[in-house]
Amino acid sequence: MADQNYRRPDGKEDGRPGSGQTYHGGRAAGWGGNPGGDPNARQAPPQYGMNENGAYRYSYEDYNRISYAPYPGGDGKKGGNGVKIFAAIITVLFIAVLMLLIGLLSVGRAERTAGSPALEEGSALQEEPSRPERDVPSLTITSHAEEDTFISSDGKLTTPQIYEKVRPSVVGILNYAAENPLTAASSGSGIILSSDGYILTNAHVIEGAANLIVVLDNSEEYAAQVIGADTSTDLAVLKVEAENLTASELGDSDQLQVGEKVVAIGNPAGLNLAGSTTQGCVSGLERTISVSLESGETISMEVIQTDAAINPGNSGGPLINEYGQVIGINSSRLTASNYSTYNGIGFAIPVNSALPVVEDLIQYGYVTGRVKLGITYYAISEVVAAMSGYTPGLLVYSVDTTMDIYRKGIRAGDVITEIDGLPVTTRDAVKEALEGKSPGDSILLTCTRTTASGSSTFSVEVELGEDTGSSDTGAYSTETGGAVGVPTALPHSGM
Repeated sequence: MADQNYRRPDGKEDGRPGSGQTYHGGRAAGWGGNPGGDPNARQAPPQYGMNENGAYRYSYEDYNRISYAPYPGGDGKKGGNGVKIFAAIITVLFIAVLMLLIGLLSVGRAERTAGSPALEEGSALQEEPSRPERDVPSLTITSHAEEDTFISSDGKLTTPQIYEKVRPSVVGILNYAAENPLTAASSGSGIILSSDGYILTNAHVIEGAANLIVVLDNSEEYAAQVIGADTSTDLAVLKVEAENLTASELGDSDQLQVGEKVVAIGNPAGLNLAGSTTQGCVSGLERTISVSLESGETISMEVIQTDAAINPGNSGGPLINEYGQVIGINSSRLTASNYSTYNGIGFAIPVNSALPVVEDLIQYGYVTGRVKLGITYYAISEVVAAMSGYTPGLLVYSVDTTMDIYRKGIRAGDVITEIDGLPVTTRDAVKEALEGKSPGDSILLTCTRTTASGSSTFSVEVELGEDTGSSDTGAYSTETGGAVGVPTALPHSGM
């Protein structure tokens, strides 16, 4: 069959209307299907005038359908009517919204112009209507009264007033070790005792120092000299060459009551947090706390318990009562010893027990009149002795070779059962047995020694030495007197 062009209703010869294609041999070029067409072309859909032989039969209905179908197989009438309906709906909605907006604008303009004076004919601008006059309420910023108008009738201060009163007497202390003289190895706090430069702090704050610097609340720095330190009470006194310093007021710690408000001021975590203030209450009084020293010795102290936060760096700073008086010296060493995992537990050394130590440190450089036997020991109670097989008493761990007790033959492993006839199985019993004794006095010790062949009991008279507060145990010996089974892992106390 010869190729032929089909004429469109407008008289033009072409293939698919509007496509610029020509139909050949009953197939549209680009739609394909015969050997002369594109072998990759799509088959013309059968509904477009195809007869049973595959030949194309022209009809106006097919032409009209093709005019509305954008692609082969589409439904021209259905697609065109849907677009028209959608466009009509959008047009109606747009007109409705536009009319609504015009109406709202007209109403708003009428309300704004209602009651306004008419413009004179020919006026170019309309003047803005004047705002009605309103009474403005009084809005003022009130500062706190600068005078002490909040002091109660009994003299108690607010926490801010306590801070203002005591802060100038709290200092920072920088500890420089010999290995690094340019950077502080540690830091702590301190309390100004006198206007001429005596400073009270903890003994562990200055431990191992080659040089010490005291920093005042106004950031002035002074080199400090150690006047005296006492490890047994964890107290030390420093001196700086300065005048007209603000000294703290010391209160009576014996007047404290459980539940009374207290404030702590210090430098936790270093001088970048200098003057940090925490508040709490007295949680307990006359608490006996055991502290293990680096030497392995354990000391016992009677302290104030508080829930005011006391952190490293607070050591040596003041615990203050409601009257702005220092009634305790805070110690993070006490807090960290066995209580570091607890919240709200801190300890301070009572001023009433610290003051005699301070006076001796200033005058003599150490605490006078305090006796020393020259041993470290474990206290074995009756119950512990029954469980462990040891004899109740003081199991000697080491002996000071410079003391009379060593010269009299007492050695590690011996058990002191009595002092002057008084049984001693606890620290309190030892304290009671030595009460009223002075350096140079003699005491009678009753001892038990266990060897491989059995146990023996003997007595020896020993002269007491003087305790200068040093924790140096370099002269102590753990040489035994033939004793067996001496424990080495338990904390031991000094006497």
